[in-house]
Amino acid sequence: MTAIVEQARTYLGVPFRHRGRTPRGLDCAGLVVRSYADLGVVLPDVACYGREPHRDGLMDAMRAAFGVPVWEGRSLIDRAVLRVGDVVVLRFEVHPHHIAIVTDDRHHGLGLIHAYSPPGGGGRVVEHGLDARWQSQILAVFRRAV
Repeated sequence: MTAIVEQARTYLGVPFRHRGRTPRGLDCAGLVVRSYADLGVVLPDVACYGREPHRDGLMDAMRAAFGVPVWEGRSLIDRAVLRVGDVVVLRFEVHPHHIAIVTDDRHHGLGLIHAYSPPGGGGRVVEHGLDARWQSQILAVFRRAV
């Protein structure tokens, strides 16, 4: 599972671009799709979605790509469920909205790598620790070996 993390890390710093699928610009789905493709795994990709992915079938697309989630719920996930390389679906407010890859953050234990555009813009592919705020936003965990 660490191969997907190492591949995703090659995109650290790439600018965030909505629906981006190239090294010149990636969004959260683009980072996952691109990283798996670089390792020879072609995932189904739904690139035609709006700024509210839950309305355009985010969870259905994740199930098509990864199968049944290993965990799904609205309660706080137990960190023991998470494995390096898992792909997690996160919520912003209520609905599934974003995806990230679980990493072995060198300073904080578990971490996340994702293409993230914070309010105000200036987004890029980043890696950071999985703090309580991010942990509370996880809605589903998918696992697929590379």
